[in-house]
Amino acid sequence: MKTTTAILFYLIFSGILSVSTLGANGPKDPGGVGNGAIGFGIGPGLGFYGSTGVGPAFLVHYDQSLWQAGPGCLSLGGQIGTSFFSNSYDISGTGYKAHWINFGFIGRCAYHYGWKVPGLDTYGGFGAGSRISLYSDNNDLTDKKGLEIGFQPTAFFGATYYFNDVVGVNAEMGENFAFFSFGLNFRIVR
Repeated sequence: MKTTTAILFYLIFSGILSVSTLGANGPKDPGGVGNGAIGFGIGPGLGFYGSTGVGPAFLVHYDQSLWQAGPGCLSLGGQIGTSFFSNSYDISGTGYKAHWINFGFIGRCAYHYGWKVPGLDTYGGFGAGSRISLYSDNNDLTDKKGLEIGFQPTAFFGATYYFNDVVGVNAEMGENFAFFSFGLNFRIVR
């Protein structure tokens, strides 16, 4: 897993840096004070409440840059995330299926820095909120349905490259309902 994460990290940031050198059509400081961004992402989901297998995760987040902090700035925002899992297994020749659905509502804070590259916004941060996990299966030997509500801490880092003043591509990694996600960000300026 560590090797895969390192390779993915390298590919994401080398791709972002190569795109940024090809054209400087984005805003000068997209993560600067007064800028906000709403983003949508998809990636492989994190499992909770005993979920196994591989499932998709969908994320929606909003970040508003509020305070200058050295060469970058701090933002506050929120995120809604969900992940889905399904697993088939066999007990004594009988096939069963189990399903998990996870929902989360997270408040987040991040530090943004643009490296003086027009259109580039890199960031990292932490968050916390609540998570709801639903479970069901068709196995007569175990509980058929379950519910867990819990505290959900998050840590993440990512980058967005804006092709123009509004639209950019985003990649984010961390403990954030998805191991990593790719998607679009839309910049909102006050």
